[in-house]
Amino acid sequence: MKNKAILLFSLVIALACFSYLSAQSVQIQTDSGAPFVLNPNPNPHIFNQSPDTPIEEVFASNQSMYGPSGQRGRGNIFLVDNPRKLVEHRLYLNPGANTDLWFVVYEGASFNGTYNLVNSVEFPGSGPGEGWWSSGTIDFDFQNGMYYMIYTLFDVSANYWNEQGITPYPIDCSFGQCISGIGWQWSPVFNNPPNPTETPTEILASGVAYYQTIVTDDLIPVELMSFTFQVNENDITLNWVTATETNNQGFEVQRKTGEEFSTIAFINGYGTTTETHNYSYTDQNLDPGMYTYRLKQVDFNGSSYYYDQLNIEVLPPDEFALNQNYPNPFNPSTKISYSLAVDSRVNLTVYNLLGETVSTLVNSVMPAGNHDVSFGGENLNSGIYFYRLDAVGVDGTNFSQVRKMMLTK
Repeated sequence: MKNKAILLFSLVIALACFSYLSAQSVQIQTDSGAPFVLNPNPNPHIFNQSPDTPIEEVFASNQSMYGPSGQRGRGNIFLVDNPRKLVEHRLYLNPGANTDLWFVVYEGASFNGTYNLVNSVEFPGSGPGEGWWSSGTIDFDFQNGMYYMIYTLFDVSANYWNEQGITPYPIDCSFGQCISGIGWQWSPVFNNPPNPTETPTEILASGVAYYQTIVTDDLIPVELMSFTFQVNENDITLNWVTATETNNQGFEVQRKTGEEFSTIAFINGYGTTTETHNYSYTDQNLDPGMYTYRLKQVDFNGSSYYYDQLNIEVLPPDEFALNQNYPNPFNPSTKISYSLAVDSRVNLTVYNLLGETVSTLVNSVMPAGNHDVSFGGENLNSGIYFYRLDAVGVDGTNFSQVRKMMLTK
């Protein structure tokens, strides 16, 4: 009986050792349970982290660990079919010593063609330490239909991780697809600085991806340099300047009425351009009060982007006035404008040289502000005419003024 107990105990110890060794060799863990993360706050630790992380997408996992191996690069190749802005990329890495890290982006027109270096960030003197090593904040716009190699170069022995046999593959993501790992068939060699071009020989759709995080933001199709305004009596002029435009059909000028915005004008854009362009729109004949405007940029594919709002006040005039008509002399019509400091009962009448009434243009209560009215002389003879403004304000103010104009035919 004693011998059986000893045999059973030995068998249990042997099975436990086998299970421990098997777990060590496979190392299939999730991020939250990875036993090899040395910096668990946060878990896993992120080095050189970007402060702005709109969309984070993690590719592959820590299924398989490799290394330590030195002076090489690891990452993934992506095909873009929904362009976004690349703002950060990270590689899960464990450099064993102080290292010079390069975070690089290469762009190519075909999968196994020549790629050009389009973005690079260096972090000298990094490590040692295991975790998500990051490029920090970058600003790069993906282009539709292009291929991108995004990887990290390191010059010391380091561990890195990948996942194999991924299904479905390629891996769909917000900006396109992850179509291949970098380092499975072809491994970039560390150079300082990185090579200006690379020609990979990876396998398309190999089912392998390296443990990498890509962070993207909305791609703003138009870079707006300024959005300003001018107020001229009861007219508001909006001015905006663009530095670059991509697929820009144009701008909807929107004004807020109550709680809702409505489109009051559409200004055509310049499509795709890297030249500076100036735009302007004037909203005319506004009553005194607060007005809110915004621009809605519209692409040719129907997508849109809203820019910041402008809050603008049109102030009432501080005095009564009757302005000279324009044009003067005129034929056949002219415009007469006047200002009211307060709400007023208004009479605006045109007379001939004999003092006879030719036309009564206004005879009603009008709100404070700047106003204008058209006068037509199609049925009148050439000559001099007079127009008179009589206004009685709600505050008791009385105002009267006469001006002369000339009709020439």
